[in-house]
Amino acid sequence: MTDIRPASAFAGTSAASLTAALDFLSQLTQVVASNTELQPILDWMVEKTTTLLSADEGSIRLVDPAMTSAPQTMVRKPRAGLESGSWEPGVSMSVMGFLLVKQETLSSPDLLADSRFSGLKNLQTRVRAVLAAPLRFENRISGMLAVINRTPGRIWSTEEIQLLSIVAQYSGEAIEKARLRAEAEAKRRIEEEQKRTEREISQARDIQMSLVPSQPMMMGPWEVHGRVIPARQVGGDYFDYFELDDHRFGITIADVSGKGLPASLLMTNVQASLRAFCDGGLEISDALRRINRNLARTIAPGKFITLFYGEVDTTRGVIRFSNAGHNYPLLRRASGAIEELAVGGMMLGPMESATFETGETAFAPGDTLLLTSDGISEAFDARGNMFSDERLVTLWQSCSGLPTAGMVDCVIQDVLKFRGAAPQSDDMTVLVVGPRRAD
Repeated sequence: MTDIRPASAFAGTSAASLTAALDFLSQLTQVVASNTELQPILDWMVEKTTTLLSADEGSIRLVDPAMTSAPQTMVRKPRAGLESGSWEPGVSMSVMGFLLVKQETLSSPDLLADSRFSGLKNLQTRVRAVLAAPLRFENRISGMLAVINRTPGRIWSTEEIQLLSIVAQYSGEAIEKARLRAEAEAKRRIEEEQKRTEREISQARDIQMSLVPSQPMMMGPWEVHGRVIPARQVGGDYFDYFELDDHRFGITIADVSGKGLPASLLMTNVQASLRAFCDGGLEISDALRRINRNLARTIAPGKFITLFYGEVDTTRGVIRFSNAGHNYPLLRRASGAIEELAVGGMMLGPMESATFETGETAFAPGDTLLLTSDGISEAFDARGNMFSDERLVTLWQSCSGLPTAGMVDCVIQDVLKFRGAAPQSDDMTVLVVGPRRAD
């Protein structure tokens, strides 16, 4: 804990003071060794010093070398009839100032009547009889250790002054070493938390990417392409497409509230429920009702999922769908007109009894469907401007004539260009159902 000092350091010290001081330092060594945090050590020192000197209160103040910060701690152990509390600023500054200037222990039977502190004469304070010694580390005063009585008139004995002086002399180094160790431990914990967070983000990304198709799908006159670009703080975006029978396929896009591994794990539940109920056999509104009921019974309070699900019938040339609170998909007609697919209901999760409507509209060759997450329309540039739904509609109109995969790139690249150097705040997901390219 501390270096062994020469015997001359204790010259003039009474046997009783020396014994008490050595006992204090021996116990301090054990306390420092058994604690990785600074506060328990300071609490022990205050309690022990107060007991040794039969005082009403004990206090420790730590300061930085430049004296630019407020006290790091001002503590005491209460006794019956004494409430806890820091010293008044004027008292604390006066005592600390004396120690810094005089570089010696302060002994005063009554601080308010002490001519050295005339500015405190009329102050209302419980700090009356004071014994305070400077804490030192590397030839500088690093704080103070003090005890007080609430009633004035206590004459601190030579033995008491010696005892506090010795305790303070050797405690400063112990405190500093404990502080450095506590800082190192706090740094280690922060680094471990950062590593844990990074692992969680990596796991979330892996889960997220495992849910989405890795290859486009072709059926009838259509092909489907999708892409998700996770933000650094992974969210819960999800898209999917799959065959239902020889002339129908399903498409979906969803977004779970929240970020990180919990959002990704919840999305696995969404995918499992969707694949179980949206199999082409159930009416879409009924399938979403069952998915919602399943999620509402397990989802955490305050969480929700927005979801769009549609079924394209290549024989009939229609798309049947239901939108559960998700960003409206944009159906661009061959004529260039834009139609929003808004029929559906509320988001999934908050209400177990929620119901959903099914919409149906023509979907013929020449038409193209765009599905996006809010990470597209709500992308921000460095000035805080939002990409917006209106800009997305204009962009979608300009993407006509491109191959389906090129339309996905068109949307993403335009958003990235708009965002510029601004960080990506949310996942960006794009799904396009467009004309099938010639083989």
